[in-house]
Amino acid sequence: MVFGWASTDRVVTIFEHANEPNRQEFSYTRSMIRLVVFFCLVLFPLRLAAASDGALHPLDTLLKAPILAADGYEVTPLADGALAGQPVVVTFFASWCPPCTIEFQEIEKVRGMFPDAGYSVVGVNLFEDFGGGKNPGRMTRFLKRTKPDFALLEGNAAIASAFGNVDRIPTMMVFNRDGEEVWRFVHVRDSEKTHATAEDIAGALACSGLNSKSH
Repeated sequence: MVFGWASTDRVVTIFEHANEPNRQEFSYTRSMIRLVVFFCLVLFPLRLAAASDGALHPLDTLLKAPILAADGYEVTPLADGALAGQPVVVTFFASWCPPCTIEFQEIEKVRGMFPDAGYSVVGVNLFEDFGGGKNPGRMTRFLKRTKPDFALLEGNAAIASAFGNVDRIPTMMVFNRDGEEVWRFVHVRDSEKTHATAEDIAGALACSGLNSKSH
């Protein structure tokens, strides 16, 4: 079976000398034919490809990510079931990033707003080797300074791609209980706002169905 623009154009020539009402009617028919052809040849195959490529949900890409390597600091691993059935905060960070230090502190403030927990936080280390390679000592200092009590994982290009091609840090996302992204913050170059605040995060979690002390 062959579809193409040429086939419809050839049919149109038959009606070149038809009266005006017929030409208008056929013009509409031709447009509909082209729309159907476009769906059959372009959109439908793309939908089939997307359905069959086995693409993982962004959160699922974290399940096999290695725990962050750090000397002299006990890193929290990703707990079983931490990414299912509850809101999840995912933050992309690096030890050389000053706003990331502040953002980790803001995440800790949120703990007090939601005393009953009911959500998970995952930190994904990305672009750690930017500017000349990884520095284990710098990472240890960062962790001792921020004292994160949530899971920390090693990121990679595949994870960054799955979360929407993350190319800036800090970048933070909040997912609801159904795994749907409800909020995102990206540190845009030269912007005045450099990190997500506790109020930002709490508001996104509240939209996900959690009740804080102030809600």
